[in-house]
Amino acid sequence: MSSPDISETTPGVFLVRGASANWVIIKDADGPAFTLIDSGYPGDFPLLLESFARLGLKPSDCTALLVTHGHVDHIGGAARLSAEYGVPVWCHEAEEANLVGPRREQVTFGQVLGQLVRRKVRNWLRMVISLDALKPLSVTPARTFSDGDVLDVPGRPTVIHCPGHTSGSAAFLLGTASGRVLISGDTLVSDHELLSGPVQAQLLPAFFTHDHDGVRRSFEQLSSQPVDVILPGHGPALRPSRSG
Repeated sequence: MSSPDISETTPGVFLVRGASANWVIIKDADGPAFTLIDSGYPGDFPLLLESFARLGLKPSDCTALLVTHGHVDHIGGAARLSAEYGVPVWCHEAEEANLVGPRREQVTFGQVLGQLVRRKVRNWLRMVISLDALKPLSVTPARTFSDGDVLDVPGRPTVIHCPGHTSGSAAFLLGTASGRVLISGDTLVSDHELLSGPVQAQLLPAFFTHDHDGVRRSFEQLSSQPVDVILPGHGPALRPSRSG
């Protein structure tokens, strides 16, 4: 992908689709500050900076980078934003070990090797290697949060702890003038290179998941939220019907 796909899903809330993974930008209505949720693969970093520039933002104006979980496709830009621009990184208190590493609740190369009989997996592996997915990462969060916290950053998101994909996976709920927005991370996605079928609320393939029973419970928790827009970690935005 030569440039990021940016869509304003509600006023001031932007879903950005990188080469594979998504990030979300929430602009402050009264100034240049913004909140960033996730940061793509390491190889997405030029797209990440371009997404800021296209919205008239500077990296140094980022109040906080909120992490849904510590997988490489969601924290790929975190260390550089922190080191080069002073952006503080925040995560759930149960996710800190997945950011710092070196061991993570993440699919191993051995597990991927067992799937290489599938062409989709081979194509996906080539793509993620090109995005520096095997590059060692370590991010020390400046702050942790807990379930139910309302974060004092642009958008004032409420934290929803949704363990399963990882122990400290988190989603974020925004109340905006145009409706309620759920940023779901990888607990609920709409599409992925290794999925087939229609774009809809769904789980990632099982080998990406740390706790299968836990992620199913968390998926049901997020699916039942009365929201107007869902911004997933992979795939396009979803607009659930709210009849009745």
